[in-house]
Amino acid sequence: MKKIALLASIMFCMGLTILSCSKDDSSNEPVQQEPKIKSFSPTSGPVGTQITIDGENFGTTASANTVKIGAVTATIVGTPTAKQIKATIPQGAITEKVSVTVGGKTVTTTDLFTITGVSNPTSISLNKSTLALFTFDSETLVPTITGDGSAADIEWSSDDEAIATVDENGNVTGISEGTAIITADLGNDVNVACTVNISASVFAVGYEEINGIAVAKIWKNGVATNLTDGTAFGAATSVFVDGSDIYACGIVSGENDIPTAQVWKNGEHLYTLTDPSNFGVAHSIYVFEGDIYVAGSETNENDTAIANIWKNGSLFGALTDDSVEGALASEIFVNATGIYTAGYEESVQHENGTPKLWEDNTQIDLTDETYHGRAYSVYAVASDVYVAGYEENENGIWIAKYWKNGVATNLSDGSQNADAQSIFVKGEDVYVAGSYYEGQETFQQAVVWKNGTPTNMGSMGSGASSVYVNGEDVYVGGLERLGENSYAVVWKNGTPMELELTEGAGDSTVLSIFIK
Repeated sequence: MKKIALLASIMFCMGLTILSCSKDDSSNEPVQQEPKIKSFSPTSGPVGTQITIDGENFGTTASANTVKIGAVTATIVGTPTAKQIKATIPQGAITEKVSVTVGGKTVTTTDLFTITGVSNPTSISLNKSTLALFTFDSETLVPTITGDGSAADIEWSSDDEAIATVDENGNVTGISEGTAIITADLGNDVNVACTVNISASVFAVGYEEINGIAVAKIWKNGVATNLTDGTAFGAATSVFVDGSDIYACGIVSGENDIPTAQVWKNGEHLYTLTDPSNFGVAHSIYVFEGDIYVAGSETNENDTAIANIWKNGSLFGALTDDSVEGALASEIFVNATGIYTAGYEESVQHENGTPKLWEDNTQIDLTDETYHGRAYSVYAVASDVYVAGYEENENGIWIAKYWKNGVATNLSDGSQNADAQSIFVKGEDVYVAGSYYEGQETFQQAVVWKNGTPTNMGSMGSGASSVYVNGEDVYVGGLERLGENSYAVVWKNGTPMELELTEGAGDSTVLSIFIK
């Protein structure tokens, strides 16, 4: 019993000792007091400024304290004391309050530290992350800035100004087909980008009957501009785009329904090329090094149609004279090596004419004139000159063909009439647009030949007047006959483009296209 009582007494004493020790240890633990900020200085400055924060109950090691300007953590400088911390204003900081956190307890100033010098926005965004435009079209990107900074501080840039440009207000303009990145930069690695996809613009000219009168028109991506007012017959026959300027030529009927040759620039009348008393036609326009060349014809005092070239609104030179029944210059092409004109001469023997090429003012016969034919289109590449048209064979069938440096290549086999209206050369490939005919011209079939291989477009009743190749895409302009009316159309790679080229009031057609 004595042993048990002694053991119990020892255990009781040990318990008291343990409790006593525990109580003493607890009372000796330091308790972190809430930090206090009395002041900080300076109260403003650029990023990188060192500030001194005076207060109480700060940690005495750098790792024991967290200093922030708003939501951005500052770098503590040196070794802090319980009453003072020094820190550097960090990159990305904006004008905000200063806070110190110690042991999970945070104190924040009522005053702001004001960021000066370089604007320091928190973020920038644009109203669009992608943008689709046609060449020559523009749209303004609208920025939104969170934090300091304004739209005036933005530096705008394009990574490819050959594709798209941007001005100081964020206005983006399409230059050529492709993709460009537009960046809005506020400095300090704060920027945002927009991907801009530029599609080639499709320019087409021709006419549309409105209230029974043909109105000369130019369409840009399907949007029409009337070149004539509908009081007299008008038709635009050719289009050329130089820089941002859009040129067209054609005809307008004057007194006694006599047509005159006309030129328009950007939808406004520029030149009348022929005398109102003469029968004048402008068939083709080309701009080279700022000069405007037009090919066509005008009757003289003997009522003979003379094939002419006009330059900058004045007669540049006559290609033919009274020695033939008449002539027409159908298309002109100008480059550094010369002025090339395709056309035809009429004669008593061959009332529809014989195909001709003029290099500058030197006439080149494309056939031996045994059979009649016509040359409609010309394209020159370096020393090679291509001409497209047709020539009748011994059976009276029109054979669509093109001539390269005077050597003919037949495009049709003589089983039916066919003609070649337009030619375009890209690299080693030769593209020709024209039509097959089934007995009558109203039953025609549009076709484009690539290196002699034909591809039909549209249904029976369609016709092709112009071809243009842009990159890998082949565009063809012409008409599609639906019911009693013909409708202006542009095909891209054989498929009609969704362009509103007609009001549906009457016949319409595309006579020339230009892609840029």
